[in-house]
Amino acid sequence: MHSLVTIGTFDGVHRGHQRLVRRLLADARRLALRPTVVLFDRPPRFFFHPETASPLITTAEERKELLQRMGVASVRVLPFNRYMSRVPHARFFEEYILRRCRARGLLVGPDFAFGRGRKGDIAWLTQTCGLLGLRFDVMPIVRAGGLKVGSTRIRELLLQGEVREAARLLGRPHSVQGPVTRGDGLGRALGCPTANLAVPETKLAPPGVYKVRVSAVDGRGRLERPGACNVGVRPTVAGVGERRVEVHLLGFSGSLYGRRLKLEFLRRLRGERRFPSLDALREQLRRDLRAAAR
Repeated sequence: MHSLVTIGTFDGVHRGHQRLVRRLLADARRLALRPTVVLFDRPPRFFFHPETASPLITTAEERKELLQRMGVASVRVLPFNRYMSRVPHARFFEEYILRRCRARGLLVGPDFAFGRGRKGDIAWLTQTCGLLGLRFDVMPIVRAGGLKVGSTRIRELLLQGEVREAARLLGRPHSVQGPVTRGDGLGRALGCPTANLAVPETKLAPPGVYKVRVSAVDGRGRLERPGACNVGVRPTVAGVGERRVEVHLLGFSGSLYGRRLKLEFLRRLRGERRFPSLDALREQLRRDLRAAAR
């Protein structure tokens, strides 16, 4: 079956991406084509300029799942690596879009470009698709508050702890997930037992303390609870160390080791800070739990 194709990184699958995908689905249905997304595993600029790289809002697997939930029939994930960075635009178009996807049309955003040197831009695509008799459309920018809805803007909001505004642009709360691993038991000693999640460093977890919604995503039984989550380096007890993602589930008692949990960030309670003593930290944790329960 021939396809109607769009291409990009789609980090976050935010409201701008969602509008493009809804258009893709509607046009594909009307034209009897297979809706297809060619998905890069990371933004190309992170490869070319690694000093600008930051953790991603969504992993490639999460993006694929979100797109499939929207109804995209085919999601093809491509690693953006050294080989891909050197592929000329014309060869990429012929190999991936025409041959592999069997495209009969292409739908992209207004700032889209691909191939070595970003030479496969809107002007080139307009001319090439016209010569080949392919449908080609460009979606307008989606704005919120007068600003473009984009992955870079959302990453910046999350790093600042602005999870409510990020959720508005994403169309859902930002989330992280991972298996529960054994910690050092400090939370329990402080009267606030926590589950430690193994979240990849490449996944963006906003620093600070948050009210979260916790759910199990491992198929081993239903679990949904409100919780309080800390993302940071625990400066009171560890000084400066590696990032940890810890969550206390309100009203829950029992073992969570080996479970896979998803945390949705609902509201920022405070930033992470160093306390003068463990007693001061213990008292603050009590206040955090009361705030998370509201």
